[in-house]
Amino acid sequence: MFMNFRGEGPFPSILFSSLSVFTALSGSAAAEEAVEEIVVTATSHEQSLRTAPASISVVDRQDLELRFVDDLTDALTAEQGVTVTAVGQTRKGISLRGMPVEHTLYLLDGRRISSTNGVVAHSDFELSWLPPSAIERIEVLRGPMSSLYGSDALGGVVNVITRVPSSEFSGEVTADGTVLERGGDGSSYKFGGYFAGPLIQDKLSFTLAGQLFDRANLPTPEDDAVSEVESRESLAGRASLIWTPVEGQRVDLVYSRSEDDRVRDTARYTNTDDISREQIALSYNGNWSWGDVKFNAYQSSANRDNERTNGSTPTRSQGLEDNVVDGHVSLNVIDGNRFTVGGQLREEKLFDDVASASGVTTVQHNSVFVQDEVSVLEKLSLVGGIRFDHHDVYGWESSPRLYAVYEVTDNLVLKGGYGEGFRAPSLTELSADYQVLAAGGRFWVFGNPALDPERSKSWEMSVQYDRESWAVSATLFQNDLENLVQSVCVSDCGVRGREIRYYQNVDEARIKGIELSLTVRLTDDLQLDGNYTYLDAEDRGTGNPLESRPEHSGNISLNWQFMEQGNLRFRSEFVGRQYDSSGEYTPTYSLHHLDFVMPLRDGLLVRAGIENIFDERLAEKSDLFGLAEPGRQYRFGVTASF
Repeated sequence: MFMNFRGEGPFPSILFSSLSVFTALSGSAAAEEAVEEIVVTATSHEQSLRTAPASISVVDRQDLELRFVDDLTDALTAEQGVTVTAVGQTRKGISLRGMPVEHTLYLLDGRRISSTNGVVAHSDFELSWLPPSAIERIEVLRGPMSSLYGSDALGGVVNVITRVPSSEFSGEVTADGTVLERGGDGSSYKFGGYFAGPLIQDKLSFTLAGQLFDRANLPTPEDDAVSEVESRESLAGRASLIWTPVEGQRVDLVYSRSEDDRVRDTARYTNTDDISREQIALSYNGNWSWGDVKFNAYQSSANRDNERTNGSTPTRSQGLEDNVVDGHVSLNVIDGNRFTVGGQLREEKLFDDVASASGVTTVQHNSVFVQDEVSVLEKLSLVGGIRFDHHDVYGWESSPRLYAVYEVTDNLVLKGGYGEGFRAPSLTELSADYQVLAAGGRFWVFGNPALDPERSKSWEMSVQYDRESWAVSATLFQNDLENLVQSVCVSDCGVRGREIRYYQNVDEARIKGIELSLTVRLTDDLQLDGNYTYLDAEDRGTGNPLESRPEHSGNISLNWQFMEQGNLRFRSEFVGRQYDSSGEYTPTYSLHHLDFVMPLRDGLLVRAGIENIFDERLAEKSDLFGLAEPGRQYRFGVTASF
């Protein structure tokens, strides 16, 4: 059997019952003209979400406002195929379809963000680059996309799309606050603003966004000297100039920066991380009669400095810098054919005294890719592509992809494809000089310059059926992974402070599953959304399940739009059992939330919410949970627009 739907918890049966019941009800639901949703991540140009050659979901601006989003984990936690998982030190990461968090590539308007999660321990630094007020939407593509984006995109891509100014000056100011029911600790507040408009009408415009975020330390109930959630104070900003000399030609100059301070108490010392991130970019987009041109030149950097009290040795300072020039040309060769050729020059630098005697390690990534989109028949389209990446250590790597989309009828779409991806080991993993005392002093880890790249082979098949008032979809997928990089004990195993580990290619894994989704417009004002994901994730070397992957997970939300810009939404998330390295499973759990937004008058919105309505605390259910779920929270906010 491909998979087994027997599982713990009531959620799978509830969800499938809901599918049946609400599909039946949909016949009486009011008809509403569908608005075509546009995405860009699947092929690097705009196209309909419905027929995009990939599995994509979109978080739009309205949903970001309802959720009181602090970072990408808040924004994406309810999305299909997304698992928010622990990365240590009370921090979180994003896994797509059960793939490691290092296999999620983050983009900002199609540009790579410096990937720290493969270099810096317990890093979540990719998740909060921008003030939420600057974000138009977030596109989540599940499945390997190395054919377009190169290394790190084995699991998929998260592309944050920013807002574009209109022809008139506009702005908004937002203030939010969160209070934890169990006490004042752990509370947070944030202030943000967004301003945009023309400097020279129809020629030059600007955007300016900023946010201040502050969260108090939350100690564990058992010990005030240990943080359950670290304190955080951050300041983020973004500015851009957009020049449109003539119609169809656009040049952007963008600068983004954030400063992020984290403080975490342990039983022995207080740990402080100072994190700074920066990106400066120049881009050109040109639409011509014969095709399109896109060009980017940008630099992204991330730096972390650490301090510890009580005489404890701090973690060394580390920094990453990416210097990138990339672009592509798309040609409309004949009707029904779009041919794209492009490439990238990327210099990656690691500033780390341990990884290199000089303190700086550099590697060059150069690549070229081609992609052809062909309308074979009136309703059948194919997308084929391949990317060749050259790495200083490994030479050439190839990443092919082939995908088909068949519009059987106006309501029924079939999709399917195959793709391969790779991830080059990080500069620390490859360094012969790298050695670090890890896991709180438990063992030493050494680099290994003989590592091979991690590779994946993936296929998926999906069916989508939509009517005016409802839509359903189902997707089968399978990822085969090889050469996964893990630290492996080679001597003094289990002896604290003396155990020696080396990075090695040891693991092979297979992750297969199914994704289901449902949307029902019950009335003109009431909408039900649901999704469900089943994962069968196996370590093929040991035969054990992969750790921290829920077998069953899902989300249901019911949204009532009681007036224009006024919404009341109840949403629930279910997370099934997850295998732990101890050989045990974490228990299942469910969280339920309420979101509310209402206009008081023109340009003024008030927002409120309750997170974790039934006050669920994971620490009380099991010691195996790495995620902190501190209990019921109340959120309040106001946004003034002009």
